[in-house]
Amino acid sequence: MDIEFLKLQACGNDYIVVDTFKNTILNLEALPDMAAQITSRRFGVGGVGLLLIAQGKEEKLRMLLYDPYGEEVPSDGLALRCLARYAFDSGLVNSEVFRVESGNRIAPVEVLDSLNILIEGDPPRYWQEEQFLSERAGESFRCPIKLGSTEINYTPVFIDAPHAIIFARDYGFDYPDMAQELEKNAGFAEGTLISMVRVISREALSLRTWQVGLGEILSSEGAAYAAVSAAVLNGLADREVQVHLEGGNLLVEWSDQDNRFFASGLAEYVFMGTYYYEETEG
Repeated sequence: MDIEFLKLQACGNDYIVVDTFKNTILNLEALPDMAAQITSRRFGVGGVGLLLIAQGKEEKLRMLLYDPYGEEVPSDGLALRCLARYAFDSGLVNSEVFRVESGNRIAPVEVLDSLNILIEGDPPRYWQEEQFLSERAGESFRCPIKLGSTEINYTPVFIDAPHAIIFARDYGFDYPDMAQELEKNAGFAEGTLISMVRVISREALSLRTWQVGLGEILSSEGAAYAAVSAAVLNGLADREVQVHLEGGNLLVEWSDQDNRFFASGLAEYVFMGTYYYEETEG
């Protein structure tokens, strides 16, 4: 079957966007296989995920997102930003402000202009608790890890997944070597994101992120949120920060009213096309 698609990118993460209001898509059981085929860099279109825009149950739109392994991804701010860009431009929504079902949550979004989309994110949490992270007088937010004879301090933050935030000014290590050593010896669970953060000023951060079990990733909106919250908790940054990711920039605000995040950034079109998908047996 022929599938019409567009490719959009946000902070360098490219998503293959399929509008199911226009395309008759296979049953849900076939989507993991289709995602694995179409996202292949060598044999398909290539992308970090297959993003399907579908009819929601409570809202007009629902986001279905699958990674290149065919696994469903419940939440991804960069993908949601791409969905919002297309939904507004194509007339699927008729307001700059709307909500999208994503996983088990309903995500508010706002189209700011012809390029920038504002996404609202959930508050950060402790790794092992349901309790929200927030500034508390006298509380230390850093945890130590021994790497040989060296002690490394990181700030644990949970935003969709566990994040370990390490501030680069404290250590004289090369990022890839240090991330690989942490993956091997720190006991972090698979899927944990390790971010090395450089504090440029109280209004600007830069970071590189390594995902345990996968390696270095270009960009992660969750990592940007985690870096901002860790920097604020450790007294290194203000609550509104320009975050420089490897693939692009986000302006992130961590609200002191309700602990939620508000992040604006670009969502841009790359190209459009038609992909022929043939369902594999079984």
